[in-house]
Amino acid sequence: MKVVVHDRTAELPARLRSYAERRLTRVARHFDRVLDAEVEFSHAARNRKGPACMVQILVHMDGRKHPLARARETSGDCQTALDLALDKVDRQVVKLKEKIKIEKKRPEKQPAESAAADDQQSVERIRVHLKPESVEDATIALNSNGRSFYVFVDEDTGEINVAFRKADGGLVLLEPVVS
Repeated sequence: MKVVVHDRTAELPARLRSYAERRLTRVARHFDRVLDAEVEFSHAARNRKGPACMVQILVHMDGRKHPLARARETSGDCQTALDLALDKVDRQVVKLKEKIKIEKKRPEKQPAESAAADDQQSVERIRVHLKPESVEDATIALNSNGRSFYVFVDEDTGEINVAFRKADGGLVLLEPVVS
């Protein structure tokens, strides 16, 4: 795991930088999808007690659903702010790992449930390989296949058309017009 430390305070001790790197590499032991982490130390707005240190941690993970964990803490001491932010990130990573475990253990739908769901939203899709034909050829194909309609590409126009028989036996040719 790669750890990047940004110091916007210009007075961060080297021991605090190495402490942050060491603690963040331990986050990867919880979850193998942790790619890298960024730690940013900066000055926060001054409060009544004096200057404050703000620490922001971003942990990038491999995955579409949960790409990162984020924590921001402010304290009078950089070490304290870092520890608080590390605890938050650690809890987020563990929680994410547990959530993924639960999703994997969740049983798949039973066939009866899936059949009921399919009945509510069933749309039958049929792939039709079309080739250019004349209207006469489409009429012959409509009469020979025994179906109520026939989809074809008109060889004269190159448009997709539908030929079908009306109840009175008349032939109807649907020509789409896109507007």
